[in-house]
Amino acid sequence: MRFKDKSTLLVCAMVLLLAPALVHAEHDSFGKMGIIPPKTSEPAPAFVAKNLRGEMVKLSDFKGKVVLLNFWATWCGACREEMASMQNLYSSLGSDGVEVVAISIDRWNEDRIQEYVKKSNLTFPVLLDQDQKVRKQYHVMGLPTSYLIDGEGKIRGYASGARTWDSPDSQKLFLSLKNDSLLKADRLSMRAD
Repeated sequence: MRFKDKSTLLVCAMVLLLAPALVHAEHDSFGKMGIIPPKTSEPAPAFVAKNLRGEMVKLSDFKGKVVLLNFWATWCGACREEMASMQNLYSSLGSDGVEVVAISIDRWNEDRIQEYVKKSNLTFPVLLDQDQKVRKQYHVMGLPTSYLIDGEGKIRGYASGARTWDSPDSQKLFLSLKNDSLLKADRLSMRAD
């Protein structure tokens, strides 16, 4: 294999050196956060859902970003418990390519959801799943349930129950997922060169 210049060689060496460390950091953080990795790497089910402004949003709109996809309801105490930490995660890492998307499965009036979002100062996307289609696609049985989706759209883990999403371990986990996606993209671009 010939390298066009020293910078390509340097990038290859960095990928080879950093990849094992990132994988170890990711799995260590998974355990600390109580996140279960899937047995096989599967693409996250595609969906379309309405946001609180009435616009249709697709999972593919977040391609290239690491997504915390959270299923919740206004009547769920554990869901309300973790919302502030999700907002903190979004505020801290949103500009670093980490997206928080909350899917409400409330079946009643959207005004109640809107009121809760406003009162809680949530700025991340909140989508509506009143007919439960998206919940069923993701086989959600209890609330809250969260999925971690990498920049390639694959499910990397899931968690049932409330978590502290803004903890140092959580932030390390999301950044390692983001860096892993960047390393994969670099490898693909090197193959194309």
